Amino acid sequence: MGALMLMVLAVCVFFCRAAPVSNSLQVGGSPVSVQLGDTATLPCWLSPPESAEQLEVRWFLPGGGFDSPVLLYQRAQLEHGSQDAAYAGRVSLGLKDATSNGLREGDVSLKLANATLQDAGDYSCYVSSDKEYDTATVSLVVTVTGTPPLLSAVWITGVRVNLSCESEGWSPRPSLRWADPLKTLTPQSLQYSTAPSGLVSVHSWILLPASTRVSCWVEEQEVRLKLQEPPTPPQGSGGGAAAGWAAFGLLLSAVLLAAAFLLYRKRGKKAKLSTEGKRNLPENQKLLPKGKIEISTARQSYVNVKPEHNGNEYLKIVKNKIRDLPINFPDGNKVTCLTAITGTPRLSSGQHYWEVSLGNSTVGLKQFWWVGVTSTASIQADSHLTPSSSNGFWFLSSSSKSLQLSTEPSVLLPPPGPQTLGVFLDIDRGELSFYNVEEQSLICSLTAAFTVPLFPLFNPGKGDAAPMELLQREVEAEQGGGETQLLLR
Repeated sequence: MGALMLMVLAVCVFFCRAAPVSNSLQVGGSPVSVQLGDTATLPCWLSPPESAEQLEVRWFLPGGGFDSPVLLYQRAQLEHGSQDAAYAGRVSLGLKDATSNGLREGDVSLKLANATLQDAGDYSCYVSSDKEYDTATVSLVVTVTGTPPLLSAVWITGVRVNLSCESEGWSPRPSLRWADPLKTLTPQSLQYSTAPSGLVSVHSWILLPASTRVSCWVEEQEVRLKLQEPPTPPQGSGGGAAAGWAAFGLLLSAVLLAAAFLLYRKRGKKAKLSTEGKRNLPENQKLLPKGKIEISTARQSYVNVKPEHNGNEYLKIVKNKIRDLPINFPDGNKVTCLTAITGTPRLSSGQHYWEVSLGNSTVGLKQFWWVGVTSTASIQADSHLTPSSSNGFWFLSSSSKSLQLSTEPSVLLPPPGPQTLGVFLDIDRGELSFYNVEEQSLICSLTAAFTVPLFPLFNPGKGDAAPMELLQREVEAEQGGGETQLLLR
């Protein structure tokens, strides 16, 4: 008999929670999206408005969470004894908008601080009086913006190219699409994977004909590439074929378009180029290795680079500032090596980092410049090296329309350029990287078989109000713990 009474009581309790006993108490809510780590307000209110100060307000998750609520307001105060431990110290009653008067007008919204991925889901907003109650459901989506799309390319035949696009660290699952200027493209593969942290990665690849334009979109982040036919190696020479493939390795620097996006983002990763491409790569294999060199690590190899005039009649050098002279250039409006010079020291091995100022808020940013390295000790004033040449010259250049790497075919990155450019050269590994110093982010990186010794390369362009300045740092070595540390002051 006692057991029967308990069953009847349980059924009564269930049905009391399952449906409102009156339609005079109405609760409403709306879905919410919040960035990971931010504070979310899940709106819930009585309609028509009335005071909720003496009512019970219970926020809970479905599946048995009624008795372990996210938040419980009873007898005009918050109760913490039965609260879900995952929400302790992170929840309170909030305001659905700036005009709300809170509980006095029936605003029973939930304020949730430091949102986690585990917080995402459907929340029940339950409000009851002695006579009636109602429930509304409010959905919470916790979002994480992943890394910029990483685009890589490899030629499969003379007329087709395999493009791979990937991004990681998203919540919820992101969309990925391929498109050319006229239509959306259908990829050969689109795959998602979820890390133990709950973040989602996406990877896709597509086969396309040569000489086309293509974009890869991951949500609202876009990376673009203009495909060109690969360079044709000289016939009848094995060494020539190897040189052709080494040159094509530079084409893979299209991946740097993704890294260039980091000019505008706080987050970022480095995309490394591979010069060891093989003809028999599977079409769905990841094409390029990825790595990361933080600017803080690169700056440990700071060297003070100084410009060498080299007798260039088109330049003016005052201390470590370089600018063009207001004279007529024989090349017309084209920027060539007429205004390029080298710097010291000469570099034969190891890691080296230096910084170049490219303008300021007073005079604006320079539009035209080259910065990089060269194996040519002295550049003749009548040289006509174009920004896309790469024979003994490796550099990043800027114009009013784009940034450009000295690769063939050329790789274009979106402007504007940085205010301060960091240059990191790792001769032993054959890597040259460029950083936006203010953003503390990587712009792009390339690999090459350098011919040593190398010399820092500078071209201030012409017509800009701002000079190019080679920034000097006081660098001293400190012995400690058997290691030598570099201190930058």
